[in-house]
Amino acid sequence: MESLQDKTLADNPPALMRNATMKLTIIARQLRAHFDQSVVRLGVTRSQWTVIAAVARYPGTTQRHIANLLEMAEASAGRLIDRLCADGLLERRQKDDDRRAHAVFLTERGQAITMQLSGIAQENEEVAFAGFSAEDLKRLNSLLDTISENIVKP
Repeated sequence: MESLQDKTLADNPPALMRNATMKLTIIARQLRAHFDQSVVRLGVTRSQWTVIAAVARYPGTTQRHIANLLEMAEASAGRLIDRLCADGLLERRQKDDDRRAHAVFLTERGQAITMQLSGIAQENEEVAFAGFSAEDLKRLNSLLDTISENIVKP
């Protein structure tokens, strides 16, 4: 049986959009919290694992690029990279084409953590998308792409 709220939403596109926006916001928060709880045993914070993931995706990238990717101040990214270097998870190497800049790479320990993070991410995704078919996931990805494209349009 359709509830009054469902009927109100069905007849009101602005309310449907607001409802979807709220759900996306809440789900994004839930996904982050669930992942953070899952990786606590690895001894890395959200800030740290996001830097590790960025370096894993872009080996040899610069501190500036990491800061831009993660939408943080370059100084904050630098402090995180310093900490992860001190912990033996990352290393800085002088860039061949610019002696003032340093490239950031994963160490062997950093690569091991990345593999663990990847496994935990897969487990979390299996929980979050339980019951979804491949077609459901394709459709969801398409819809999310459309939202993203709409937001970044000039």
